[in-house]
Amino acid sequence: MIGRLVIASIRQRPARSLLLLVGYALGVGVTIALLSIGGALVAQARDQQLVGGGDLVVLPAGIDLETLKTGGVSSMFFTIDQAPFLYREVLTSARFDADIMTAAPWIEDELIYLEYDGDLVPISAGGMIPSAAKALRVAPELVEGEWMDLESDRSWTRPTDPQLYASLDGMHVPRAEAVGDSTWAEWHYFNVLLPEDSGWLYLTYMVAGDVPHGRWGGRLLATLAGPGRGERSFTLQVEPDDVAFAEGEPDLRIGASSVSLGSDGAYRLSAWIPEDGGGDPLQLELSVAAASRRYLPPLEIGGGAFSSGYAVPLLDGRATGRLCVGSACTELSGARTYHDHNWGVWSQVTWDWGQAQLGDYSILYGGVAKTERGQGSRFLYVADGDGFGGVYAIRHLAVEWSIDSDPTPRLISVVAGRGRDSLRLEVEVRHRRVTGLPVEGLEGAALFYQLRGRAELSGRLGGSPVREAGEGFFETWAVRPGPEPSGRSNTAGAQTRRR
Repeated sequence: MIGRLVIASIRQRPARSLLLLVGYALGVGVTIALLSIGGALVAQARDQQLVGGGDLVVLPAGIDLETLKTGGVSSMFFTIDQAPFLYREVLTSARFDADIMTAAPWIEDELIYLEYDGDLVPISAGGMIPSAAKALRVAPELVEGEWMDLESDRSWTRPTDPQLYASLDGMHVPRAEAVGDSTWAEWHYFNVLLPEDSGWLYLTYMVAGDVPHGRWGGRLLATLAGPGRGERSFTLQVEPDDVAFAEGEPDLRIGASSVSLGSDGAYRLSAWIPEDGGGDPLQLELSVAAASRRYLPPLEIGGGAFSSGYAVPLLDGRATGRLCVGSACTELSGARTYHDHNWGVWSQVTWDWGQAQLGDYSILYGGVAKTERGQGSRFLYVADGDGFGGVYAIRHLAVEWSIDSDPTPRLISVVAGRGRDSLRLEVEVRHRRVTGLPVEGLEGAALFYQLRGRAELSGRLGGSPVREAGEGFFETWAVRPGPEPSGRSNTAGAQTRRR
């Protein structure tokens, strides 16, 4: 019966029947082709040689894997942020020795253009590091000559101390919309604990203003503080002609004072800074070296007219040398030292920040906020004896204030987590320093607090319980209603910061 109906339909409407038959045939053909491609993709995914020779492939977030395999446009021009850090501190770190035998960075089918005889010639290029490719047993067959690591390969995979710290700590000049912004500032900051817990030194080498062609200059800031010793502040400001630095290099000279990176990977600090109010000057000669390779690579947020950059070359450093105020000198030998590096524009900007040594853990947290935008993203960073331990989004950060006529921070609570890990940092503030600064966009005065306190870390880290305690330094802001304090405008906010 069905056959008779089909024959009758073809006889009555032959054109329509032919069209339907052709469409059906095309549909079946496309389905067969797609199934064949899918089978080939599955086979490729299982073929170690086609995915680089390893068991795991690391790609940027958001890449369409199927399109990547077939060479589609979404696979072009991608990059992996912080790739050297990921390679050194995760894929080849001591923490994963039992899980990862070797890892190799790999670039495949990158589109580049060669300029030849006035024309641009498209070229498909690839690249790998010879020693890593050989360790992964995927090195290409060498037809002639030698194929070995260059110095740039070695500095990317296994940098020496001078190479590492030079890559983390280079100076900058304003770019894009930040050019000509008078609130631009960049500084090397060192925090040194004095012997026998007798106090600490905040030391800053800074350039600020319309760098390098407008009105700008250099500044040295230092504060000696501690329980029972009060505070002594030191400041020196110099003209641009007496400041020397080079973009991409860590060295900075301000007058007769300087910070420089030595050939051994240690920082040399030299400073002469007069005391505010005409007291004895502060003089120091220090060598600061890493006690362990714990660092935060350079990060930059914002864009357009607002940019803020931050790096921490030394989460765990040690200082040796001499510090003098007048004729009273203190000898330092292996004094615990922290060093970070900041740059960017600082109009209408506040931040939360803290760093502490808690047992074998180095903890760092922070976040920068533009007053007109509200609080930006904040993170908590952990390092230990194996290096990088993890970075966690801060879910809650609260400051508890004292109840008196002039409230000050008393407790700080930070809760951060990722996946099944959750960490709580509780800080009991034991020393406070406050500076009043006017900030555009805020009614009243912004109060900048520099704090010293005891901290306790608890929760789960890497799936295991953790509880450690220690000491640290912390910073936060508050707004006091009423008229702004006299003094500099917020365009010098970063300059008056006595970190």
